[in-house]
Amino acid sequence: MGANVETTASFVALVIYQSTRPTQIGQADTLLRMAEDAIRSMPGFVRGRVFLSEDGENVISMVEWRDRESFAHFRQSEFGRAGAQLATELHPKAYWLHPYATVDPSKS
Repeated sequence: MGANVETTASFVALVIYQSTRPTQIGQADTLLRMAEDAIRSMPGFVRGRVFLSEDGENVISMVEWRDRESFAHFRQSEFGRAGAQLATELHPKAYWLHPYATVDPSKS
């Protein structure tokens, strides 16, 4: 019907950071600055999004890469290693995802 099975090898890094309502916006702004400063220029970067949970308890980042290898290259870069170290200190919950299907309202 409206779902399309993905045929590309794109790769998504979904990371959930614990937060509090008073610190949520600051954490989200930090993630955005990181994306604007370094991730945007990395080979294979497709797009990134930052979400705020309504309850104020989480900041979620979703970064899409052209493929798993592009993500691995990012993680091995100086910036990627520094980001991984910082993330480890924050104890996030990370999910490494391969898109399976998309529901698109314009398809029938």
